[in-house]
Amino acid sequence: MVTRLKRYGQIADIMVKYGFGIFLDEIDPNATRRKVFYKKAVPDSRSPYERMRLALEELGPTFVKFGQMLASRSETLPPELIEELKKLHNDVAPVPFHEIKPVIEEYCGRIEDAFSYFEETPIAAASIGQVHRAILKDGTIVAIKVQRPGITEKIETDTLLIENMAKRYEKVNPAVKAYNLSGMVDDFAHMMKRELDYVAEGKNADIFRRNFINKPQIKFPKIFWDYSGSRLLTMEYIEGIRVDNIEGIKIFGYEPADFADLGFEAYLKMIFEDGFFHIDPHPGNLIVTPDGELAFIDLGAIAIIRPERRDTFIKLLLAIVDTDVDMIIETFQKLGVRIDEDDMDDIKDQLYYALFDTEGFEISSVDAGNALESVPKIMNQYNIQIPGTLMSLLKVIMMVLGIGITLNPNFNFYDKARPYLREIVHTRYFSPKSFKKTSHTLLESVDSIMKLPRIFNRTMNKWAAGKVQIDIVAKDVEKLSETIDKATDKLLMGLVASSLVIGASIVMFSADIEYAQWLIYLTVVIYVAAFSIGLGTLIKIVYIDDKKKKKY
Repeated sequence: MVTRLKRYGQIADIMVKYGFGIFLDEIDPNATRRKVFYKKAVPDSRSPYERMRLALEELGPTFVKFGQMLASRSETLPPELIEELKKLHNDVAPVPFHEIKPVIEEYCGRIEDAFSYFEETPIAAASIGQVHRAILKDGTIVAIKVQRPGITEKIETDTLLIENMAKRYEKVNPAVKAYNLSGMVDDFAHMMKRELDYVAEGKNADIFRRNFINKPQIKFPKIFWDYSGSRLLTMEYIEGIRVDNIEGIKIFGYEPADFADLGFEAYLKMIFEDGFFHIDPHPGNLIVTPDGELAFIDLGAIAIIRPERRDTFIKLLLAIVDTDVDMIIETFQKLGVRIDEDDMDDIKDQLYYALFDTEGFEISSVDAGNALESVPKIMNQYNIQIPGTLMSLLKVIMMVLGIGITLNPNFNFYDKARPYLREIVHTRYFSPKSFKKTSHTLLESVDSIMKLPRIFNRTMNKWAAGKVQIDIVAKDVEKLSETIDKATDKLLMGLVASSLVIGASIVMFSADIEYAQWLIYLTVVIYVAAFSIGLGTLIKIVYIDDKKKKKY
């Protein structure tokens, strides 16, 4: 086991080797000077971006994965660095079977007792684990994903060191805080923790299977929990080819463009209907089966969005596709993003310039991807930090868009997104369920408003009895009480009118079609009543109360 101190020394050696000693010098001057004293960096004609990629690859799987995550933050980093980081790969030599066998038998028992066949040569190997094919005693073909021995400890050590270095660097270089480096590192640490927990990945697969139970063309592997644990996952083996294998899909007898639509619709459902989505949709994790299914594998990396955030994201995406820059700004603010008023006009101008082609013009999905990518880039220019979940969402949409273009060069993001998102909005806000929820909220508000006069009178009585200390002088308590009562009455009338409108809409949406004829008349009567109440309240506010004020 490598200690943290020893591992930090290894990191320093590699950073100095590739000419990044100055970075370490900023966060730990003494350690770097010691390294530079014993080992000078070799002169290198390669660009600093290429050297950074090579350094990350030599530093090992944790740093490679961190670099891959940074590659998705194109709004923050230089384009040249992004291009290099996209070249990072974590393909490694497989662990010899005799080293991996104890992990398998820890969860499955003796291999010969659990399986009728076990393929000792892995069918895939990556930085965290490798996959073996096997056959259960009942004849089921399974894929067994098993972690490399000791990988959890290595990744936890490296992640902790990355976190410490990020915090130190932000401390000595305040300008870096604008890039939210520590926030990105925190997101990375949580992602790695999830990816190391195979039980969590198995549960993710179960959730996806349940969410897509009525979508037979979308497939997720079944998990065999009797042969699974935190470091080993036994799942249904899915035969097929990568989704970007165009010729292979045609050989199967299918149109690649159909899978572009299928994948895009699946992700829209994951994000905006379920709020539970896969955040690593690269082509290696999407498989087309001989039966024409689109299968998702490697489900460790997911994100969850609360229902209220989902609604905000829907509004944001609709605002982007409709070039509504005011709505874009408004939804960012609802997400807690702070925007300086002095920068507001400039930001709106840049957003409109980046998105204006989406309004009334037939543009390619390549341009759509650029438009989506431009939004966080513009925000970053003004040191505006975007929530991590939103960045994950935009990244996923752009990745899926890229796959869609590969499968169908004429794939149109806007044609697909607009009707789907608007249908979700209609279902969410104009269904009987949503109206009932709104009416319940209104009734609660009415109840609270009705209590206000009593609460006010009790407070005044306590004040008169000397039980409440108030630091203001009330010259005319009775007039104040009368004013509050009047305001309460007006607000109550408005709520009653709103409740009538909501109630009428519920009746229209929830009743049987055979009663539609007389329900139309009933609804019209209710709407007229609501309008009359609202108009009467408005006249009272504007004319009658105004005349009373003039008398005083």
